[in-house]
Amino acid sequence: MIEYDEKICVHCAACVSESENGGIKFERGKIIIDENKLEDWHAIAAICPVGALILKNITSSV
Repeated sequence: MIEYDEKICVHCAACVSESENGGIKFERGKIIIDENKLEDWHAIAAICPVGALILKNITSSV
């Protein structure tokens, strides 16, 4: 799961450029994330210069 902090995002669109399958788009001045798209989410989060994208692991409590 990827978390996006809009408050610190500088809208540089580096993440959009790194997205190969449309998982992140820039529309109407906003970053739109579709986690259902197959992406290299690690690379996308790593390219963000301000850390607005953070990769979080989902853990099951079974």
